[in-house]
Amino acid sequence: MKPAACLTFCLIFLSGFRDGVKAFNLHFDAGVLYEYEYSTSMAVAPISVDLGDITAANVEAVIQIRSLWRNPQNQEEQLLHLQIQDLKLTSNLSDTTKHLSVDEMHGGLDYKEAVIVHMHSGKIQGLFDTSKDNTTSLNFKKGLVSLLQIQATYGVIMEDGATGRCQVSYHTLKDDIIKVQNYQNCKNSITNDKFSDQILGVSHVGWSEAVFTIEDNHIKSVTSQEFRSVVLDEQTTVGIHISSRQLLRLLSTKSGANEEAQGELQEVLASFKGSHVNHTIHALPAVRQSAFSGYPISKLLDHLKANGVNKLQSSTTEVFLQLSESLRPMKMNEIRDILKKSDNTLVSVLIDAAAAASTPAALDAVVSYIDIADPKKAPLLEKFLYACAFSSQPSPHLISVVTTILSQTSIKRQTREIALIVLGTVIRKMCSANMCHLQDVSDALRLILKGLSAFKDEADIKSHLLALKSAFLPETIPILLQYIDQSKSLSNIVLSALQGLPSQYITNEVKERVRDIFTQRKKSFSAAVRLAAAQLLLIHEPLYTDVREVILRIAKEKPEISKFLTAKVMSLLQSDHPARNVILNVLNDSKLNNYFHLGRVGCSSSYAGLMAETKDTVTSYEFDFLFSDTGALKQSNSHFATQSRGGRLHSLQVSLELGGIDSLLATEPIEEAEEEELMAGMSAMFLGVQIQPIIFFQGYGDLMSKYFSAPDGPLNILSGNILVVNQRQSVILQSGLQAQVFFHGGLSVDVSADLEFSLFSQESKSSVSNDFSIVVSARAEADALFLRTTAETVAEMNSSISFVTTVNFSHIPVQYCLQLIREPLLYRERTSTRVSVQNRNKIAQQRKRKWTIPGEEAALHRDNLKMCRNLL
Repeated sequence: MKPAACLTFCLIFLSGFRDGVKAFNLHFDAGVLYEYEYSTSMAVAPISVDLGDITAANVEAVIQIRSLWRNPQNQEEQLLHLQIQDLKLTSNLSDTTKHLSVDEMHGGLDYKEAVIVHMHSGKIQGLFDTSKDNTTSLNFKKGLVSLLQIQATYGVIMEDGATGRCQVSYHTLKDDIIKVQNYQNCKNSITNDKFSDQILGVSHVGWSEAVFTIEDNHIKSVTSQEFRSVVLDEQTTVGIHISSRQLLRLLSTKSGANEEAQGELQEVLASFKGSHVNHTIHALPAVRQSAFSGYPISKLLDHLKANGVNKLQSSTTEVFLQLSESLRPMKMNEIRDILKKSDNTLVSVLIDAAAAASTPAALDAVVSYIDIADPKKAPLLEKFLYACAFSSQPSPHLISVVTTILSQTSIKRQTREIALIVLGTVIRKMCSANMCHLQDVSDALRLILKGLSAFKDEADIKSHLLALKSAFLPETIPILLQYIDQSKSLSNIVLSALQGLPSQYITNEVKERVRDIFTQRKKSFSAAVRLAAAQLLLIHEPLYTDVREVILRIAKEKPEISKFLTAKVMSLLQSDHPARNVILNVLNDSKLNNYFHLGRVGCSSSYAGLMAETKDTVTSYEFDFLFSDTGALKQSNSHFATQSRGGRLHSLQVSLELGGIDSLLATEPIEEAEEEELMAGMSAMFLGVQIQPIIFFQGYGDLMSKYFSAPDGPLNILSGNILVVNQRQSVILQSGLQAQVFFHGGLSVDVSADLEFSLFSQESKSSVSNDFSIVVSARAEADALFLRTTAETVAEMNSSISFVTTVNFSHIPVQYCLQLIREPLLYRERTSTRVSVQNRNKIAQQRKRKWTIPGEEAALHRDNLKMCRNLL
């Protein structure tokens, strides 16, 4: 039965439940031997494949149960003697039945010794077994014993079973008792071994249903089925189905031995012969070596070299993923030797793979190979630093590596700034992984704060503030506030850092300092800084007085500032942001909510919208553009984010800043407060990691020099390979058997930027291009003794997204056009299921599919569309 159909059946089934559980007193009579037929099966498959088409592993046995002891004061408390006999393993693949002898262990089931079960009122209190090291055998018995657990309780209760401590509900239908379990409310049913700061998320859902038929207070039969699903949050076609069934059916009852034990429970338990050990009913993860084996590193590098390492394609990403796995168990000297012997074109991928592996040996090998004291190695060192920033496995050793690099006095200023930013990023990731209390984190933060107080040069202060911004720690707010009203660049960094913090940390003290900037009560500030302050007041738990002050000032500001504030207020009004209700309250005042107050003319704008929407994700954008009154673009901010059920991912944020352009365009003298140095720069954040700001030109002489000597092609901002998901889950099933699920994904990316500025045509054109290739695999391995099933889904995507801003300031009003262009997206997906019986492999299912999503230019805004038609 398909999962959707089965779930529908369950809902219909539940609708017929009566409002109670019939009274019964479950017990096993003394002197009676109960013989049951037992069977269980398990299957795994890619999420897009019907589980009914997949070969399942079947285990069959005969179970004998008799009462060993009964509490004289409470007849519902018993010790049961449970013996497994005639164990058989079958598979549709082999068309044979394999009888397991007592001698056949090889990691299988040791069922020779009986299990003693302590039950009270239908609830499992304990399990006594002689199994010591055979976790698989013990788990199998726990799954079997869990089938005997049934409570005469109506409604929802917490219950312990093989799958963990779970919330279950009991109902009745005619003569049957139904137990339904939702695994999302379970503890211990699934164990995770994942990198702590994954970019992509993985979710696990599941349910089970057991139908008990009771006759004369005895279990006549139990039929239980369960379904699990482990999927990638951002693309739910990438994932794994797991199902299992259990059947227990009474074959016969006949006279057997009388209850042997007498006395109190503890006395009886102490009298057991042999080495019976008391176990909880919870099954434990059995550590098993994965059947997956990758290619040798030499072959991976040969493949990479043959196909072109600089080509952004899925094969490069797959090689990167396999390299990161292969490097993880290796020693430092081995990895360093590979780096030394590799072609220079392959070193960059190996560095990315070593940073993704994140083991001390891999990190130390790269540092040793690069020779960080050599300034000529700066490009490789900077690449390694960025790779460390994107590492999804922060650790004290990673902090040690970055601080070691910072301790080198010979490294360039640019490299030192990148290292500081990376150190702040690693601190943030460690704190998000609950490692903020470690001494290494405290020492790293102290290093940043010490440098901030020691340096007086603005460039050095800026570097350390960027590090604090990357650290994202609320306790650094008092330090940030010391620089909030300094120079324009420092103020922008501080305000940007404050905007990224949770609203509960933006206290009245912080807001008071921000109000001083917006209202210019103590000193004057540039328009960009003031508007950044206004946005912070509007976004973080806005107060009525602050919102009213912002809207009041619309009529008092210069045209472009007024236009920007109006656009920002209207953008929030059309969203579901908490500020919306406060703005509506303020606009109840007719003196503020009218055309003469809000109807502002200008080029500045602020708006947000949806760029793309699928069943799994929603990608949104936010754009802010500030122009000067002379028509020159002063600042633009572009923010892209993706929302999935796993959370919100800030994919890309780009800020472009231009200064002093007015002096080249203005026909009238410019006020002294507005005079700025001619410059153009860009700051970007990619996947939450701050990228070192870029200066295109600074000063008229620099502009002319770069204008005549500009290199062909755009400037590379970031290129490399990033591990986006690496997770292993042990899923314990109701039968006690388990499946291991692996998610592994990588992103190859190339982000570049270009700025064209023409004084002759009075036009500027900036573009940010993001070429990417992503590969994600989901693999499950179900090991049922002599039969192993492996199911896998691999998804690949390749595309390119460009954001282009064209501004023509030859006339007033200024014409500008925003273009968000996505190239055709190629999506490929392949699924397979392989079954191995006694070293004989068979492909049970294999399928490939691919399609191309045509490229498009997003329709961002109606006014923007009109200007693009006029300008382009």
